[in-house]
Amino acid sequence: MMIWSTSGWAQDIKELERRIDIMSDELDALKESGGGGVADRVHIHGYGELHFNMPTDGSDTAQFDNHRFVLGVNAKLTDWIHLNVEIDFEHAAQELEFEFGYLDFLLGPKLNARAGVMLVPMGFLNEYHEPPLFWTVERPTFQKRIIPTTWNASGAGIFGSPIDGVNYRLYVVNSLQSLRPTGFDDGHGAGGEKGFFNAKEGIRKGRLQPDAAIFEDFAITGRVELTKLLPGLQTGFSFYTGNTTQNFIPEGGRTTILEADVKYRYRWFDMNASMAHINISDAAAINAFQILNGNADDKGDVASGIFGWNVQAGVHVPQLLNMSTSQDVVLFALYEFIDTQNEMPAGTAPDRSRELRIVTAGVSYMPIPEVALKFDYVHTSQADGDRIDQVNLGVAYMY
Repeated sequence: MMIWSTSGWAQDIKELERRIDIMSDELDALKESGGGGVADRVHIHGYGELHFNMPTDGSDTAQFDNHRFVLGVNAKLTDWIHLNVEIDFEHAAQELEFEFGYLDFLLGPKLNARAGVMLVPMGFLNEYHEPPLFWTVERPTFQKRIIPTTWNASGAGIFGSPIDGVNYRLYVVNSLQSLRPTGFDDGHGAGGEKGFFNAKEGIRKGRLQPDAAIFEDFAITGRVELTKLLPGLQTGFSFYTGNTTQNFIPEGGRTTILEADVKYRYRWFDMNASMAHINISDAAAINAFQILNGNADDKGDVASGIFGWNVQAGVHVPQLLNMSTSQDVVLFALYEFIDTQNEMPAGTAPDRSRELRIVTAGVSYMPIPEVALKFDYVHTSQADGDRIDQVNLGVAYMY
């Protein structure tokens, strides 16, 4: 018995040595070819931002917030199949969000396919929202209460560039959720939203993380960008449409978003502007359901129309002064108009505190393009007469 066991053990050792030799040969072949290894196929990236917010009227406490730290991976599984993933650790890693995770199937310049959890192609900031890429400390209010950046959805679609200077994306995804039944499951963790529209933030809380998003209703969304109409000019047009009540009530609650934006850069002058209108059908039925289910506060004041726009201009100071440097200092001003109760269902009066006019002025210093140190002052006027002023400082980076 001992002789048999020793013989079997020796055979196992020989088989293990044979497999190690094969693996060693394969690794040597990869080294000699100069490519094909993990380091050549997988790239790590990400971004983060730290904020200091101080209301100037003493209405709230000044505080620091390590708002985001994001880890991302791009993996070239083959030369035509790529994986893209980002995980977002929010508020000093107290909240975890799955930013996106999708596969790109690269078929050619004109037509490619994408599937997974994707960023909705709405506006110029939602898909490319790394904090050094915008000047304000916080994301503009337009990109929070009108377009709920960062906004992801699960589904599939196509993208490409049919002609030089024209880019497009077209996806079918799970739709937003406009109302919340009693006992609705938020999913795991603290990173998701709540599954309802409301008066203050419009459609923002209708987003849900992929572990809780319902797919009873689907949406179609897309974007077209024109990048070569004039030197330095880019225009974009986005849309989104889909039912949102997820079969909790007979009415569909179709939500349609139409958005347009422009970016222009000429030497030291830089500007961008965006405008969007959101139409929510069956808002009265959505509100009645919310009230019946005991949802308090402003969940029963969903608008039938939401509207907003902003315009921002900046001056690249080193370029204005003809300085020879790779560093940049941008002085900027931003004006925003936000109305999350622009149109209300019949018989419901709008809350004028939801109509905001916001002026932000500040400076962003970029020692390198991937790092920004920011300061701004924000003045918010509500249509009911209230005012809010706040000073913000920010540290932003991407890698």
